[in-house]
Amino acid sequence: MTEKSKGAVTSTEACPEGLRGVFRTLAQEHSAGVALIQRVKSHPDQRRELWPELRTALLSHDRGEIHEVYSALRQHEATRVLAEHHDDDAGALQQMIDRLDALDIESDAWEQLFAELAQAVVAHAGEEDQVIFPAAQEALGEALAEELDRKLLAAKR
Repeated sequence: MTEKSKGAVTSTEACPEGLRGVFRTLAQEHSAGVALIQRVKSHPDQRRELWPELRTALLSHDRGEIHEVYSALRQHEATRVLAEHHDDDAGALQQMIDRLDALDIESDAWEQLFAELAQAVVAHAGEEDQVIFPAAQEALGEALAEELDRKLLAAKR
């Protein structure tokens, strides 16, 4: 997430208990993203300012997941299916973002599609935080989770 949206996470309490390394970082980004989504929904008059920030945060987060986490999950038979599932979700989210970009940000159609995107992002983040990340951490181990976190953070600099 962007520097502005990072402030939305006030503590590690926003992260599911037990997640370590890259999974903890990504779960915290999820919390920041959900908070930013709520800001867009709560302040329609600020959409023009907030949407580019949210869009950038969502795409940056997804790229980091794909390059650092899901590429590692693909290398292990036990977690390959998790990576494939992520690809489906990420593709659908990208399509919604592209469709939002093509709409007038003040239109009812934009608001309706944004509501769908918001619901999809919240569901995706919840599934990752509660199901995928714990399973991936168990399969990969905490040491690799910490190593992947260092790589993710370095890639975002």
